[in-house]
Amino acid sequence: MSKKALIIIDAQNDFVDPAGALSAPDGQSILDPIAKLMQEDTWQCVAMTRDWHPSNHVSFAKNHGVRDFSSFTYHSPVRGREKDVQEATLWPVHCVQGTWGAKVVGQVFQAFQSLKKPSLLVDKGFLADREYYSGFTDIWGEHQTELQSFLEQQGVTEVYIVGFVLEYCVKHTAIDASKSGFKTNILCKYTKTINSEEEVIFKVKEELRQRGVTLVD
Repeated sequence: MSKKALIIIDAQNDFVDPAGALSAPDGQSILDPIAKLMQEDTWQCVAMTRDWHPSNHVSFAKNHGVRDFSSFTYHSPVRGREKDVQEATLWPVHCVQGTWGAKVVGQVFQAFQSLKKPSLLVDKGFLADREYYSGFTDIWGEHQTELQSFLEQQGVTEVYIVGFVLEYCVKHTAIDASKSGFKTNILCKYTKTINSEEEVIFKVKEELRQRGVTLVD
């Protein structure tokens, strides 16, 4: 019988609250459902990721003197891989360590703290020189978080991912989970998008399916 883990992605004020820097439309509507979901007996363990940036993080447009949402070319910070590049978007300042925007929203955090089963809070994005989307690793696949080792220690074979937002951190966490050999599912009714364009979301979902991720409506 497979052991299942629930992974909650970035349920933080800046992604959820209407006053947040990168808030998902109607994000607050899934908070109570997520809080209830993590209490179910289905899960061998629960992990929750948190964007946790220093103020000088490379992903902030402000730190490059350009407008929010500008296009940008990242160069790998890894010695010997400086010629590796990735095209990306620069963001408004968000989820800075110790700020209101970085806090996990109340009912989700309270439910997480009350868990009697194994649980792990995973910080990502705390290295200033590299971007992170996935809960497993930075965009260069170089710096690993504790997430994979935690899941392996718990004997997990299947993961269910929820949270914020589908196009970025949910997607990349799911792709990395699938690559790591976990049977990977996204629970769509517990997940929000930041983009309202149907064509964009359709392409994201198609990419996920092609990468071996199951989308559960």
